[in-house]
Amino acid sequence: MTGSVEDFWSRRHGDPSVEKHDNFLSHPLVQAYISIRAFGSITPHLDAVTVALRERTRPGSRVLSIGCGAAGKERVLARALPDRRFEAMDLAGDVLDAARAGLAKEGLANLELWRGDFNALSLEANRYDVVLGLGAIHHVEALERFWEQVRRALTPGGWLLAQEYVGPSRFQWTDAQIALGTRALEALVPERLKPHHRKVERIPEQAMIDGDPSEAVRSSELLSTMEAGGLKTVALVGAGGSLLQPVTMHQIDAYDPKSWEDNAILAALFREEDRALRAGELTHDFAMFTAQRD
Repeated sequence: MTGSVEDFWSRRHGDPSVEKHDNFLSHPLVQAYISIRAFGSITPHLDAVTVALRERTRPGSRVLSIGCGAAGKERVLARALPDRRFEAMDLAGDVLDAARAGLAKEGLANLELWRGDFNALSLEANRYDVVLGLGAIHHVEALERFWEQVRRALTPGGWLLAQEYVGPSRFQWTDAQIALGTRALEALVPERLKPHHRKVERIPEQAMIDGDPSEAVRSSELLSTMEAGGLKTVALVGAGGSLLQPVTMHQIDAYDPKSWEDNAILAALFREEDRALRAGELTHDFAMFTAQRD
């Protein structure tokens, strides 16, 4: 499977338009909604990570980021905390080569990139004060080995800081997501904003595997395997997404961020998702959490 996953992400990282089309989190108003749910304010996620790193590390501390792609997020963190040492890994070697060239041109010396497969990690013991999961851990299939290696690599008392999808594996939406999402599409969303689908359906698992074998492969088990692997959850904040993603996935780019009519439709979807979460009809598919090694 490794080869096909590497091929997929090499193509994906090289085509930002695909991200805009597929990832509902690419819309700025959705980002604001998620931020307000998590922090109570419109705080850019990387700003929140920077604060968390500054509070939990000291000059010279080592930080590892898992699944960095072109290392855009890691560059922001390394610039913000120049006295910390950052490492970042990814499977897509050609993407890393291009990113390294960018780092050299920028003169960013406190960020090192290396190629690795997070399903076959072998990390040095007690090397990192913090491990970051910035939206990549839900692509890990070998979760038991992964968490074993993360715990091994953390210093005693070291931290995991993560922003992750923890919803149904391979996007096999629950019956409630299908019913509530379809109702929302019918009642709240005009036809022009439904170019891809007019009702919510489970994506065939084989189609998921054919597209990206790693996508949400065991996402619903991420938190439970982390705890079983010896990392204790210290804080967890639900960030929603359980209605928004099934409704807007593959069609979020139809919503023009500059159109207040489109933004009003998104706001109605935010309200419906919040209502369903508060009523216990849905659970959070995205979470921001910290965990600690003993």
